[in-house]
Amino acid sequence: MILDRRTLTIGLLAAAAVPTLALAKATSPYPDTAQWHIDTPPEHEGMAPGPNGAVYYRVYGKPGGTPVVVLHGGPAAGEIYTRPYAGLATDRQVVLYDQTGCGRSARPDDLTKYTPDSYVSELEMLRDHLGFPKIAVLGHSWGGFLGPLYATAYPKRVKALVLAGSATSTQDFTEAASRWMTAFGTAAVATVTRHSADPARSDPAYDALMMAYYQRHMLRIDPWPAFFNEGGEALASNPVYIHLNGPSEIDFTGTLKNLDISRSLASIPVPTLVTCGEFDEVPAWVGTKIVKLMPNARLSVFKNASHMAHIEYPGEVIGTTSRFLRTV
Repeated sequence: MILDRRTLTIGLLAAAAVPTLALAKATSPYPDTAQWHIDTPPEHEGMAPGPNGAVYYRVYGKPGGTPVVVLHGGPAAGEIYTRPYAGLATDRQVVLYDQTGCGRSARPDDLTKYTPDSYVSELEMLRDHLGFPKIAVLGHSWGGFLGPLYATAYPKRVKALVLAGSATSTQDFTEAASRWMTAFGTAAVATVTRHSADPARSDPAYDALMMAYYQRHMLRIDPWPAFFNEGGEALASNPVYIHLNGPSEIDFTGTLKNLDISRSLASIPVPTLVTCGEFDEVPAWVGTKIVKLMPNARLSVFKNASHMAHIEYPGEVIGTTSRFLRTV
């Protein structure tokens, strides 16, 4: 089954008027929004050189433990939705940055410049610019692919990994979506099948179903915060996202459609924390696949959370991640 990203985006706007959405309302409690750190000023911010142009970054906290560099997902989702991870900056520095192609970083028009290798080089140039001998790398979603690729290319620079809502391959995302949609019931599967046969046809039932899927498996709070909605709209129209991922979040057609980092994962010896939400787009069975491949990894699953567990339960996510980082 194919869940079309463009139709999903339309669904996010149109489905609010569909009464059946009430059957799938988000169930996570609204957090203390101060824990999102959306308006928390960094200690400093700046631009670093990169292979695709300047890279915008924000540094939180004071020097202490091994600094953490946070890799956002998408690709091309930007750093703002990862700001709850600034909460890790109580005993170390935390760096958030926009990968090129989004946010305040450079956006070359030549889409062939956006490759896993260029993003790995970009991260290394950022580390060097900041003067960190070693870093802990925290990758969310697509960032959880990029982190292991960086650790494989620069093993002496990585002290630890945190892989949040990530997978061993893009196929994991596709398979997980199929399993979750089956759990919605036979009528939902029939709706998706009908839409896949004629994706150009307007279908309010499909729009409502996609919104319900996102409310269960992407972000389980209601209403969604403005910064998250704005980021989603920007991502859906970003040519870098479409080039790398394709128009479909589930059935990958972009240049990353065959991405599989299993071999890289198996070669990484550093301590690794794998996290996911109970209702994550890539839930515990995917996290278990990662842990089984890696020689020094463990899994933490956040109850009642989804793909954006750090937004839904920032205190729990930051607490679990901080305790892990203090052991490495």
